[in-house]
Amino acid sequence: MTTTPPEQTPDDQVDRDAVWGARRRRFVEARSGAVERAWAPRAVRVDDGPSTGRRQVELRHLGGLEVTVEVDQFLDLGEASWNGDVVSFVAPTTAPQAESWARRWQGGLLTTCGLTAVGVAAEADGGMHGRAHRIPATLTRREGRWTAAGRYELLVDGLLREGAVFQQNLTVTRSIRAEVGVARIRLHDVVRNEGFVAEPVRLLYHVNLGWPVLHGGAIVAAEADDPGGARSEPQDDGGWRRVIGEPEPAADEKVDALDAVAGPDGWSIATLSGEAGTVTVRFRPEQLPFLTVWRSTAAGSYALGIEPGTCWPSHAAGPDRGKVGRIVEPGESFEVDLEIVFEPAVDDFGD
Repeated sequence: MTTTPPEQTPDDQVDRDAVWGARRRRFVEARSGAVERAWAPRAVRVDDGPSTGRRQVELRHLGGLEVTVEVDQFLDLGEASWNGDVVSFVAPTTAPQAESWARRWQGGLLTTCGLTAVGVAAEADGGMHGRAHRIPATLTRREGRWTAAGRYELLVDGLLREGAVFQQNLTVTRSIRAEVGVARIRLHDVVRNEGFVAEPVRLLYHVNLGWPVLHGGAIVAAEADDPGGARSEPQDDGGWRRVIGEPEPAADEKVDALDAVAGPDGWSIATLSGEAGTVTVRFRPEQLPFLTVWRSTAAGSYALGIEPGTCWPSHAAGPDRGKVGRIVEPGESFEVDLEIVFEPAVDDFGD
């Protein structure tokens, strides 16, 4: 006599996941008396050097990745280290309150550019890359918590506003997520026009990578089209790529303005691949249709910027349609999802 096993339902899977999640959590708790002391986001304040007084939140134990969240810089991502190496761009600048972008930009893993200007702009419009990087956040959540699947998640949330009397009134609700043991940072923004006239939102996510993930011979590639049609290195899949050169004194920077292309899952990716591994930036072209790739091989300022946005920088050599930004009506909001993932190199034996 044969019996037919009962049909499995989605609820059965949820129940099994919950059971395994509870077991995983108890396994860890049996071996660590206070998990939050080791894993939860840690608030610190800088007490020396150019950034004295700045509020920061440290995200640690992310599968070899550690990232500093800059609370006083639009809740941006500051210094990032991976497997013991600092991999975000470290800028040779003066201080966050210095007189120009070139002297105040600290680099870091992610700088928000905008919200009303991206690229070269008048001081009345915030100067180079706008005002966002000068705006402190109101921190609304900083915690670690267990998920139903038995994973330990790190959460940092904040509220930001760029506004002025008789001018724009834009807010960003930002959520940063990470998971212990996983070398990935996820960012979710909700941008809202709280004013009463339509506003062009120019918003660009300036992801900044440096040595040693950036080196001569490393390759930057993207699921993107070049509106100018120039591809010195055509790809079979129609994508875009360039090989990074070695640092040279006084080398000119290069800025490529591209149209992001969605993959089958609705996401677009841009990658930097080299000897240390691959860094992948994932985003949705329906939210961020324009991609800028900034390459600086100048010795002492050696950096790569992978920069999805609602626009290209004003100084980029792209069509005017990419300079306008996203028009947001009064009371309207839109969402942005962005992920940065670090993956180690795989040798010829697949190890």
